[in-house]
Amino acid sequence: MSFIRMAVTAAAAFTASIAMAAGYPERTVTIVVPYAPGGATDAGARLVAQALQKQSGISFIVENVPGAGTTVGAAKVARAAADGYTLLWGGLSSNVMAPQIYAKLPFDAASAFEPVSMIATQPYMLVTQANSPFRNVADLVARAKAEPGKLNFGSPGEGSSPHLTTELFLAESRITAQHIPYKGAAPSLAALIAGDTSFMFDTLTAPMPMIAAGRLKALAVTSSRRLPELPDVPTLQESGLAGFDAYTWFALFAPRGTPADVVSTLNRMVTEQLRDPALRAQMAKSYFTTAASTPAALGNTVKAETAKWAAIIKAKNIRRE
Repeated sequence: MSFIRMAVTAAAAFTASIAMAAGYPERTVTIVVPYAPGGATDAGARLVAQALQKQSGISFIVENVPGAGTTVGAAKVARAAADGYTLLWGGLSSNVMAPQIYAKLPFDAASAFEPVSMIATQPYMLVTQANSPFRNVADLVARAKAEPGKLNFGSPGEGSSPHLTTELFLAESRITAQHIPYKGAAPSLAALIAGDTSFMFDTLTAPMPMIAAGRLKALAVTSSRRLPELPDVPTLQESGLAGFDAYTWFALFAPRGTPADVVSTLNRMVTEQLRDPALRAQMAKSYFTTAASTPAALGNTVKAETAKWAAIIKAKNIRRE
């Protein structure tokens, strides 16, 4: 092939690539949410989908595909055509924890997805009954050390992110407590209010109204800084656990092999929308902090979070079929 012919071929390929990126999206884009409808996670995905639809003039729809700790929805996206029209509303559970907990998955989480952009983060809070004798984290830790194994904690389920966050807290506090898994966040919070459990970690969405109603008490938050919504509640770092920083996060992923220009287009769209004060305010109502990123930065986050949580998962031998 002559140099001129090679140059023409390369130029044609480049032009086609630009045209593809410029034309995307041309039809409905589906965002698979690996959770049941309702709740803050689903609501956040729908807010972002609506913003992207308004921006592009193309339908962005949310499809809820719950099951097996987020792995059913993630598997559907992993199998989808790598064209940018099926995306995963992924995050800490689906892209970091579940792949290490479930023994047999029909996809390799480390290679099945193209990172698009971080969407939002959300810290956890350590809560107990409003009439609990624990005034702060030091009280809880002191009781646990004085009576090893007597305290218990609830979670939305074995291997859930609140469960693993609690295990991280126990490990760094050098205390033990019995885990009582429930089928979801609502029953685990109900058990705490009823006095069936001693404490638990959860994101802010469900506990905040109960704290306002005087039914729960917040002892600490897992973020590195105090939250504006809870200015009197210290961080775990302030409470004696230096360096403790844990949070859940959500991000967009595409199937592996999605063209780089399509990923770049999606990233630009998401970044632009997450700068919109109106969308940021709507997300904040569910205690999400919007946090756009480059695809490379998201990929690095996945690697770092995978390494961080692997130690806890291995130490506690948390496995599910």
